[in-house]
Parts: sequence; structure tokens; C-alpha cells
Amino acid sequence: MEEAILPPFIALLIALVAGDILILSFGQSPGSVYRLLLEGTWGNAYGFGQVIFKATTLIFTGLAVSLGMRAGLFNIGAEGQLAAGGFAAAIVGLMLPGATPVLIAVPLAMFAAALGGGAVGWVPGVLKAKFGAHEVIVTIMLNFIVLAL
Repeated sequence: MEEAILPPFIALLIALVAGDILILSFGQSPGSVYRLLLEGTWGNAYGFGQVIFKATTLIFTGLAVSLGMRAGLFNIGAEGQLAAGGFAAAIVGLMLPGATPVLIAVPLAMFAAALGGGAVGWVPGVLKAKFGAHEVIVTIMLNFIVLAL
């Protein structure tokens, strides 16, 4: 048990010391900076909502990566797939008439997001299945392409 708990605490301690050094190099007090950090993110409803809002996307992206890992595939392209899905959803949202009901617009945007992200994930799958291409290399290259759009 102790062996499993110790490494994260050591990592946290190293991160705090590195943060202290960086903060001190800018002539600020580490205590006041960490206090502002905590108050700004967890100290009010808006900050808490923003943390949850931004973390949810990353959590679901991590879950998507874990599915591939369970299948023995290392998908390092989740960032590009997320961006492609978001781009597809935004395009659909912009193309729909303003009077489109929310009950139609949201599912259409979500479907477009799934298609956009899935299309970017499909390319490395096909290249691996047909040509034996390494999925890590292909997904890294696709990340650059998608993020350049």
C-alpha cells in the first residue's frame, strides 16, 4: 500500500518545489499565488463550473483512449479526433437555420461530431489493417493535419 501511495506524493512535492522556484523567480510569493489559484478555480461557482466544463471534454477523451488501449491499440490521436469532432459540430451548427429547434440541432451537431472524430480515427485503422502502418505514427501525423485546419 505504501509503495503505491508514495510516488504520487513525491511527484506532487517535486511539482510544488518547481512551482515555488518559478514563482519566486518572478518575485512573487508562492503562498499568495497558490491561494489565488485555488480561489480562482474552486473558490466560486463560476470557477468551479469552468473547471468542470473544461475537464469533462478531457475526461471523455481519456475514456475514448482507454477503449483503444484495452484493445491493444495506442491511440495518440485523440486530440486531433476531438478537434475534428468539434469542428464538424460547429459547421453543422452554423449551417442550420436559426429557427432550428434545439431538440433537432443538438443531436445533429453531436452526430456530426461523432462522424468527424470517427473519420479521423478511421484513417489510422484502415492504414493499420490494410498496410500494417503503425497507428502511433499515423495518428501523430493526423493530429498535425487536423489541428492545421
